[in-house]
Amino acid sequence: MFSTNLWESILGDSIALIVLILLIAVVAFLRYSRTMKKQKDRFTKVHTELQPGVRVIFGNGMYGTVREVREQTVDIAIKSGAVVEVSRYVISEIL
Repeated sequence: MFSTNLWESILGDSIALIVLILLIAVVAFLRYSRTMKKQKDRFTKVHTELQPGVRVIFGNGMYGTVREVREQTVDIAIKSGAVVEVSRYVISEIL
């Protein structure tokens, strides 16, 4: 009799724990997917608005002005006057 109640208690606690873990996983997934959608929309906007003359900031905090836009790369003029070629995915924001 004692062992039956013990196993029922363990089974009940295990089911409650599994439900709690699943609930946490669903909430985390929903938050993650919403954040990823916002980030994807922001990067899509940045890459469609890239054009010569626009000031941009890189992911590492460097500023520059777009000189030429190509399919995978962008030429950026930085303050020293040098023109650097960077991947267009390094650009994090248009100013």
